[in-house]
Amino acid sequence: MISIIGTQVDLSKLELSDIIDVTILQDFLDNFAIGFHCAAVSVGRSGEEFTRPSHYRPFCSNYIHASHVGDARCAVCHNDFGRKAISQGGPYIGQCHAGLVDFAAPVIIKGEHIGTVLGGQILDKPADEKTIRKVAGEIGVSSDGLWSAAEQIEIVPKRTIQAAAQVLYIVVNALAQSGFNRIETEILSSNLADNFIQISSTIEELSTDSQSITVHQSELLNEINQIRDKINAITSVLNSITKIATQTTILGLNASIEAAHIGNAGKGFAVVAEEIRRLSDTTKDTVDSVSKINQSIELSINTTMKSADKTVETTSNQCAAMEELAATVQQSVALAEKLSDLFHKK
Repeated sequence: MISIIGTQVDLSKLELSDIIDVTILQDFLDNFAIGFHCAAVSVGRSGEEFTRPSHYRPFCSNYIHASHVGDARCAVCHNDFGRKAISQGGPYIGQCHAGLVDFAAPVIIKGEHIGTVLGGQILDKPADEKTIRKVAGEIGVSSDGLWSAAEQIEIVPKRTIQAAAQVLYIVVNALAQSGFNRIETEILSSNLADNFIQISSTIEELSTDSQSITVHQSELLNEINQIRDKINAITSVLNSITKIATQTTILGLNASIEAAHIGNAGKGFAVVAEEIRRLSDTTKDTVDSVSKINQSIELSINTTMKSADKTVETTSNQCAAMEELAATVQQSVALAEKLSDLFHKK
């Protein structure tokens, strides 16, 4: 069972079955054993068999492993070979407890040992009869039978044994690394798809916000235009008031002249005429002040309009860019999901 920590594979729990197809490895070891005139088997990190024994010799299957003592010695020997292979980071070749030549090739992923491929049950020189008969006595099997089986074992040159061990190490580790790379790629593609989906969701929200800002900016421009229309109306009213004030000033001036002609009888009328002129002047001053305020407001409105226009243009461009980016991300999501599906189908 593959265990994931964050976005990384937990190597401490990785097994051969997670990264290597047992059928493919079995087929390879069967042919390897025949081609190099040896036996072969793969075991997991705890020493359990992962593949069936390939081309086991009768010497081992009918005698050594048929004995509880011999089988236990083989287990100890296999573990010892495995440890030595791991310690040197490559295949290890040595003599087993029964006097045969064996070799071990460790399966290592990123420094983590996850299994071992064992090969051998061969000789690089004729077997020593005395040694074989001694082993038979120690494990409680027929010495004649064990010696007869020993005589049937092929003698393979040391160079061939070394080459076999190296081939086994290279091929099995290549299979393991390929399987591990597939798992990592699958995890990355899955994470990539999830990340793209999150990015796509965020972009959609930003795009919606940009569209909302664009709408609000357009509404603001409409409101500003309405304010401008109202200011224009106020200006028109002020112009009318200015005309009336001017006419009032003329009227007051004429009234003063007429009051002067009348003399003492027109003094009261002259006071009224003077007040009319003052009211007219005050009205003109007020109109001038309001006109200046209007001009200031108009200037501010023009500046605001320019800024608002630029904001609307920028927001519209951002909105378009967001939509384009969202489309690109959606395509990336589809590709990542397709990649993930391809690995799942395998």
